[in-house]
Amino acid sequence: MIERLETTRATDGTLDPPSASQWATLSGDEPAAVGLVRANAYRFLQAAIQAPSDERFRVLIEGPFRQVLLEAASWMQADPGFRPERLGPGELAPSLIEPASLLPNPGDDSVGRDYHDLFGHSISKDCPPYGGEYYPSQDITFRSQRLADVAGFYRAFGLDRAADAKERHDHLAFEAAFMETIILRDLYAAREGLGAERIEVCRRAQRAFFVDHLGWWLPAFGLRLSSLRPESFYGALGRWMRALVPVERAILRIPCFDELPVARVDGYDPEDDGCGTCGDGDGGCVGVPGGDR
Repeated sequence: MIERLETTRATDGTLDPPSASQWATLSGDEPAAVGLVRANAYRFLQAAIQAPSDERFRVLIEGPFRQVLLEAASWMQADPGFRPERLGPGELAPSLIEPASLLPNPGDDSVGRDYHDLFGHSISKDCPPYGGEYYPSQDITFRSQRLADVAGFYRAFGLDRAADAKERHDHLAFEAAFMETIILRDLYAAREGLGAERIEVCRRAQRAFFVDHLGWWLPAFGLRLSSLRPESFYGALGRWMRALVPVERAILRIPCFDELPVARVDGYDPEDDGCGTCGDGDGGCVGVPGGDR
């Protein structure tokens, strides 16, 4: 199953920019180039978390995105501008990224076997790819509200899960797709001169969504992957997740998260409750949603 977000309303054409891999080179525009690197980082996450048999994963096996990814990862690895002042729990220094390890070898059957072992056909208890499984609070009402907030971000930007999607809104594929989309809309609005207000809306959304719904649990997920399959493609993917969080914190000026959450899989299904459709600090650390702030 390919998990993706789709546009849910007609637009004037200004809110749906070309995909990250289709952008022309951005001569002399470093902020736009940085945004493009970030967009491609999230595009990689969307592809890599799919089953290797799915179409979305194929961009990592063949085609131009392989080179795009290598260039983006190499820049993130080398540029001090992608490094925060300090690392938070579970994070990995961007300088330790190994770009070549992010590309699975064509014909490597072990990737498919590893995916099945790690994720299987139900929610993995070892390394679930859902943000909601990492909340310290197990209260169903709280978790339903948090999931509704994720869906609310998508809909505020005219996005929702594809009609055939089976995963929850808090699946990593959806959250990464949302970040890629609003980064590209930010770039598009700046390039086309659509006004400071539209640009600011996109930038505030990036920061708020990352703090509340993605950045705080991604190192924990990545650490589990890199621990369970250290020498495999999924070990490299886990290390990438752990390095991407400090990269984003440096760019978005977010303090470190103050703890590493633990997955608590309990079979929770918010859609059975009818809820499936439904602060950051100033120099200190950011709390985990549902935990002590």
